[in-house]
Amino acid sequence: MKYKLLSNSVVDRLYVTARMLHHTMKKSRYARKRVKMIGGGYRGSAREFREVVLKYWKKFGVKPQRYWYSLYCNGKDAYDPRFVPDSMWYRRIIPHFNNMLLRQAYVDKGMYSRLLRDVKKPETVVKRIAGYYYNGDGDMPITKEEAAALCAREEHLIFKPSTYSGGGNGVLFFDNEDGKTNRIEEIFDGYTSGFVAQRLVKQHPDLARINEKSLNTIRVVSFRFKGEVHILSTILRMGGVGSRVDNISAGGISCRIKPDGWLVETAVTRKSEWTDEHPGGIKFKDIQVPCFAKIIETVKRLHPTLPYFDLIGWDFAVDEEGEPVFIEFNVMPEQNQISCGPSFGALTDEVLQDVFGLR
Repeated sequence: MKYKLLSNSVVDRLYVTARMLHHTMKKSRYARKRVKMIGGGYRGSAREFREVVLKYWKKFGVKPQRYWYSLYCNGKDAYDPRFVPDSMWYRRIIPHFNNMLLRQAYVDKGMYSRLLRDVKKPETVVKRIAGYYYNGDGDMPITKEEAAALCAREEHLIFKPSTYSGGGNGVLFFDNEDGKTNRIEEIFDGYTSGFVAQRLVKQHPDLARINEKSLNTIRVVSFRFKGEVHILSTILRMGGVGSRVDNISAGGISCRIKPDGWLVETAVTRKSEWTDEHPGGIKFKDIQVPCFAKIIETVKRLHPTLPYFDLIGWDFAVDEEGEPVFIEFNVMPEQNQISCGPSFGALTDEVLQDVFGLR
């Protein structure tokens, strides 16, 4: 197995393998559960599975489990062997293309101001990195008391863990009522590691009308392969009625975005149900993501500046002026195959040959 590591030590390999195994087990359990939720998924015959899926993967020395294809091919007329099981995605694909030992330093939200300077971002009021407090995008530490005083001047803030905020984990909205710093310091103390405190992004009216409470974001998965940045998938993540977050795990909805920025007709919910309208009443086919082309252009411009990662998931919002706002990036992105089809599409054979060392 090829790893993009700083060294070839056994410890390095064990660390990456353990991390990937954890995600593999988690995703496998979820996939089985999801297949049950949709009534078993695609019910192709055992013979079809052998002749289509197993035959395709045999040349790579892999024998994927059938439940992955029951899930991915649900609603289709036949098996498509190009779907990549999440178990393979986390254990083979991501470690092959991304240097996982550098993951924590690069995805730390407190470091975005240094890593990605030439892109619009939410305004950071305070951040804590490695126990040190900083003023906004400042490079010199300030005291905890000074940081609390800065936050106490704000009417509204969103606090996020610097890392591991997936699924809305650790995200906290703060609505200031009295300007007391002791309340702020209690929030600081609630985070065991780093965090960022940011002003809320005022989103574009076209996205706010879906659900004005949540910041509805565009997820783009990009892939740098043989000198070119490819866009693997694009989805719009929307919060449910009244929800302040857009995560699927928190009741949000995910819908594929077509190349022209318009949404497809149906979106998927946390319960794996397909629907053609948001609970708020808006039809998905009537929604076009503002400045979508500019978001794609920005992703293709930014990706080459991060040399250690060939697979990246990007989250963007669109502000009131119609400008893309970079929210965060993830170097262990999900595949979005249920919404968008096989991750690598027409590149699948070429990519797998690279991963498995076939020429």
